[in-house]
Amino acid sequence: MKSIHSTYKGLISGFFLITLSVVLFYVFHLSEKGNSQYLILFLFGLSICWPLLALKKNTQADHTFNNYFSEGFKSFIVVTLLMVIYTFFFYHYNPQILEKVILENNQMILEQGNRTVGEIEENSKKLRSIFMPMMLSFTTIKFLALGAVVSAAGAFVLTKELPNFNKR
Repeated sequence: MKSIHSTYKGLISGFFLITLSVVLFYVFHLSEKGNSQYLILFLFGLSICWPLLALKKNTQADHTFNNYFSEGFKSFIVVTLLMVIYTFFFYHYNPQILEKVILENNQMILEQGNRTVGEIEENSKKLRSIFMPMMLSFTTIKFLALGAVVSAAGAFVLTKELPNFNKR
């Protein structure tokens, strides 16, 4: 039986995570920044383990750290790309999230009491201009870092020789 390439596993995983994110936000009305994100990140980590375990199962492959990490990389880079694209469209089509952030930020500044109305308005404009690049950067870094850590950890664990306790 022919195995699915790691890139396709990344595509499958990415579309699954996007679908789950959409369902959690639009069907269950969970916050985009709530605890549901831990579920997304946990499933992302599991999705990186999928190609690593598939490589381990493949007896013909050379089981080195580099090969395992490469399989994980091929998968998590695709998932990261899809999640960044999803993030762009998500925030683009949900401007109420940005407005809520600006409102909360303005309220916090008003409570401090050391800014004028003009400064608060200028701050709102600046926040509006940097919001999308900031969210895309955060998403990219978050998924790349987690993907690299899970791939490296998985590669390390799968290349370790387990002691054989059956030998006497």
